[in-house]
Amino acid sequence: MDKELIEEQKLVCEEFGSAYLPVKETDVVAIALQTLKKEPIVGLRKLPDENKVSWFIYGGELGDGEEFFEIISVKELEKEFPDALPYLALDTGYRFMIDADDYEDVWKEGDEA
Repeated sequence: MDKELIEEQKLVCEEFGSAYLPVKETDVVAIALQTLKKEPIVGLRKLPDENKVSWFIYGGELGDGEEFFEIISVKELEKEFPDALPYLALDTGYRFMIDADDYEDVWKEGDEA
């Protein structure tokens, strides 16, 4: 990952009160590619599962079923949906919500007012 992106990730973590968890290009995320044209785009970080997936990213409403998400590397995410990259260093329990009109919301589960 380039230094500019790492700095952006550190700033996002600082802005939203999160610890910085470095991300490698070989790390994996679960993404619902078929939903990325829907809004808003939501990402949530959980404890890693058996596949070492901790980020789940989808557009619109969360679907169910095993086939809703597919697992891709952070390097692939760079091509498929680069707008999510600045948020990937957020700590476990954080969520982000973004849209094409520059709306951005980031919060930690349980911290909602």
